[in-house]
Amino acid sequence: MPPPSLTVDPLSRALDEAVAGRREPLYELLTRGSRLPGTRANDALAEAFAQASRARGTKADAVVIAMARLSADEAPGATALEFLPVCAVLALGVRAAADEAVRARFLGELHAHADDLRFRVRDAVIAALARVGSAAGETLVTEVVSWMDGYFHAAAVLSALGSDVWLTQIHAPGSVVARLDDAFILARDAPRSAARYPGRKALVDALGAVPALVAPRFGVALFDLLERWAVAQDPELRAVVEANLASRRLGGRFAPEIDRVRRALSASAPPVRNPDHDVGPTRDRSGARRKKGR
Repeated sequence: MPPPSLTVDPLSRALDEAVAGRREPLYELLTRGSRLPGTRANDALAEAFAQASRARGTKADAVVIAMARLSADEAPGATALEFLPVCAVLALGVRAAADEAVRARFLGELHAHADDLRFRVRDAVIAALARVGSAAGETLVTEVVSWMDGYFHAAAVLSALGSDVWLTQIHAPGSVVARLDDAFILARDAPRSAARYPGRKALVDALGAVPALVAPRFGVALFDLLERWAVAQDPELRAVVEANLASRRLGGRFAPEIDRVRRALSASAPPVRNPDHDVGPTRDRSGARRKKGR
């Protein structure tokens, strides 16, 4: 038996084989250990793969990108094969966080997977983006402006911004408020045909939670944003603002700010229709009028 210092763990050995052109052992190891199909993937194994890939630098990049690009036909959702692109997307984020030279290219790869058909892949994009943010901080908040024209893409940016690993590396509210504002505009201007699109729902869900996650760090600037959007006439966006105000994270610390946003909601609320004046639907007599005029 070789001494412990010379022992190579199975994941490292399989990754080295994949780098050399034999990817089947790596794919088999990852799928076998994925815990999929199931309710929760093996996050520890995905993290181990990401770190092993980072340690090999450019040598492993081709393997990681090939895995990330496995389609929903090649690696269907709700199967063990889905774990392969999940691991790869996370590895892209770890590599982009560690090496600024590949950051722009790998962010492009992450962008391509933000609206993937498989929700676990989309979730991995959020985690990967937060990893990059932990290294790039406010710079990344500016760089992802190009993500704010797609529903799933914008939702991914917001969800990643709400994570502590990225948020704690941002020291001024300006760029964060700008991205949240972009997201509100995108939701407001969505065509009616997009109302039930899953991407828009993901965006609205993110808008209903992320400002409250960001507010404890940037305070007044975030409540100024919510006050501006409190006057929106879209009931869904008004509900989004109210959902943030109801967050337990804010509590008594921001009571005056919460009150002023609620006053803006109240002042801009559409008038309540008096039920006494609602006579209900009436008959259309236009046909009768046309006959009279003959």
